[in-house]
Amino acid sequence: MCRFLLFKGHDPILLADLLTRPAHSIINQSFNCRLRIDASQTVNGDGFGVGWYDIEPKQQPCIFTSVLPAWNNLNLTRLAERIRSPLIYAHVRASTGGSASSETNCHPWSYGRLMWMHNGHIAEFPRFKRKLQASVRDELYSFVQGNTDSEWAFALFLDQLEDPLNGPFTPAILKAAMLRTIALLNEFAHEAGVHEPSLLNFAVTDGETIVCTRYINDCTREAASLYFSSGSRFEAYSPGRYRMIKADKREDMVVIASEPLTFEKTDWLTVPTNTLVVITPKINVLLYPIDDEFFTSKPRRPWN
Repeated sequence: MCRFLLFKGHDPILLADLLTRPAHSIINQSFNCRLRIDASQTVNGDGFGVGWYDIEPKQQPCIFTSVLPAWNNLNLTRLAERIRSPLIYAHVRASTGGSASSETNCHPWSYGRLMWMHNGHIAEFPRFKRKLQASVRDELYSFVQGNTDSEWAFALFLDQLEDPLNGPFTPAILKAAMLRTIALLNEFAHEAGVHEPSLLNFAVTDGETIVCTRYINDCTREAASLYFSSGSRFEAYSPGRYRMIKADKREDMVVIASEPLTFEKTDWLTVPTNTLVVITPKINVLLYPIDDEFFTSKPRRPWN
């Protein structure tokens, strides 16, 4: 199971303060993840990707990917010590479904201003892959370069937008497109007779708004883990030890991650299973239940 992280702040942050310096940074999670569902596979060594936006708004993101394990890439460490950004995506990959280790299969992906990544898998995707492909517009079918379920989910999401290159991309539009994408994936799976649950922790952004999900199409089990932390500053108080500072009631930054980056338990809140999170351009954090047939208020059981 992959791990991902995203950050949005009023001010830029150094990539190293998220990717490499914290004791449980996403790079450390690539070989020492603690909350993954498939506990038998403890290494995310099938490549990584980092995406970020320049300070100027409405620009396309810059993305750096590699098939090397994240913990063994000197260029990533060098870049992380030099680049600052107000919006960052990071992903460490563990291949599922036999997809090859190639840069085209590494998250995140971009289309114009939009950037996307996924933690999880679409269950028995080959059984309805062809139907999904036939459902998207020609230009979106041609856009996909890899062979992962995650990138095809991105194409399906883009197909829910009237103009995925130019927008508009308001929080309401991105939220509606995400919910429609999940509903279509469930519809395709049902029609194909798929009964295994899919884990759909998706994240999309246009550089201003972020929409992400913690979702499973099952009423009894927990989705893949997801946490968020918000405050005024994210800073180190000793080597490798970070905390989120809440200087006042304002939300100046938000971090969402598959696993907490710090050991300060009060810094992090769990995103409930089957919930959609919106981070607005003004950094308001809004949580919405995904109220479909798989939503329940009953306790869910963990996978292990």
